[in-house]
Amino acid sequence: MILKTVNVKKYGAIGDGLADDSSAIQKALDSGARCVKIPAGRYRIATTLRVNSRTEILADKDAVIFLCGNTPKKRGDFLLTNANHEDGNEKIRIRGGVWDGNNQGPCNTKAEDLFDPNAWSGAVLDFFKVDGLTLRDITVANSVTYNIRMCHINHFDFRDIRFQSDRIAFNQDGLHFGGYCRNGRVRNVAAISKGQTNDDLIALNADDSLVRLENLDLECGPIENITFENISAEDCHTGVRILSVVSPIRHIRIRNFQAGCRCYAVNADGARYCRTPLFADADRPNGVGCIEDVILDGFSCHATLPQTSTLLALETNPWKKGLVIRNFSRNMDKDQAPYAPTLLLRKIGKARLTLCENRKKVASVDVGSDATGFDTFSTIRRFDTLTLR
Repeated sequence: MILKTVNVKKYGAIGDGLADDSSAIQKALDSGARCVKIPAGRYRIATTLRVNSRTEILADKDAVIFLCGNTPKKRGDFLLTNANHEDGNEKIRIRGGVWDGNNQGPCNTKAEDLFDPNAWSGAVLDFFKVDGLTLRDITVANSVTYNIRMCHINHFDFRDIRFQSDRIAFNQDGLHFGGYCRNGRVRNVAAISKGQTNDDLIALNADDSLVRLENLDLECGPIENITFENISAEDCHTGVRILSVVSPIRHIRIRNFQAGCRCYAVNADGARYCRTPLFADADRPNGVGCIEDVILDGFSCHATLPQTSTLLALETNPWKKGLVIRNFSRNMDKDQAPYAPTLLLRKIGKARLTLCENRKKVASVDVGSDATGFDTFSTIRRFDTLTLR
């Protein structure tokens, strides 16, 4: 008889922070139960937890599931991932708990060789080929690199996701979407500790360098039909990254974004300035990117460092319906870079920028084709609508 609900304690989990509870929790996950309960406690995980289809994990709010710091890590290791990356899984639901990457553990470090093909990605939670993924009321903490990374996920629903870390580290993306992520809704995402996330809070990376250790086993491809609502951070590196070189990003809605940003509120620079650029500008004189029907609505942001260069970096070609930003405001009472331009445009193909304030058109200019020049709008602090298409 297969039980509908099991408790990991019944399979030998201790939850004292000392015992290795990975085997006991995995036995519960493999039991065939529809719901696996994790009560309050601290659960040390030395071996990746793998979740099967049609399984719900229900963790107590005081359950901390953390990655063992003394176990060497390799490619394909995570705190948790879905069980079948080859054929995929369906209907996985995770609710509650603190999922901790333990980035201060001596073995939980990023490899010095960024291109080591056997290196650990550093991600905490990983989902690859999942149809019907639900995440509810979870905290992801202390990541080495990405907090949650995804590729080939369809029909997903995320709500009340929090990111925190006691230690700032490179590449701490919050929600990192790779290729073939589509048809989803994301609500109430917050970076709840200062300095988080120390990279992109929301990363829409349809294209990326797949030889970097953070991206091993991901794929480039379309990202489409996703709605985000209520995104916030006190002091993140970048709010939203829109990374398209050849793969499309389309039919995206982001509503109610409120954040302090050290680098950008929106970064669409094509990853030109990364350590691993995806192309040479000289080979792409007409720019790169495929952005269709992307609407950002209700953005309130400010720079948290004096050296912040701009808040809206748009260096990706619009396509068809293009990019629209509505109801934008810059909080100058908090802004630490008051003389930095709000908007920067460069290295894009031929396009038209239209800007409206107080429901009146104040600018409509043709931009693009100049691969080296800048169009900066240094005096903009708020606008009703910016359209680039």
